[in-house]
Amino acid sequence: MAIVTMYCTDSCPFCRNAEKLLLSKGVEIEKINIELEPDKFAEIVAKIGRDSVPQIFIDERHIGGFDDLSELDMDDELEPLLGLD
Repeated sequence: MAIVTMYCTDSCPFCRNAEKLLLSKGVEIEKINIELEPDKFAEIVAKIGRDSVPQIFIDERHIGGFDDLSELDMDDELEPLLGLD
């Protein structure tokens, strides 16, 4: 199974929706709260050029935010990325 990392905040509704979608697939998520660990998020922003949350990585591959994740799911591409096919 894939390693999923999500940069998020506790108050972000898109973060909660992404978490719900990923949990519904039965995967564990390493959540990094950017309010508690801003230095880690600054490194990611410098790397990917996006400063919104959530930012989701599957096996270190940048997926994007909730809309990107949801689109992968609708296109039946998410489960293979998660190693669930």
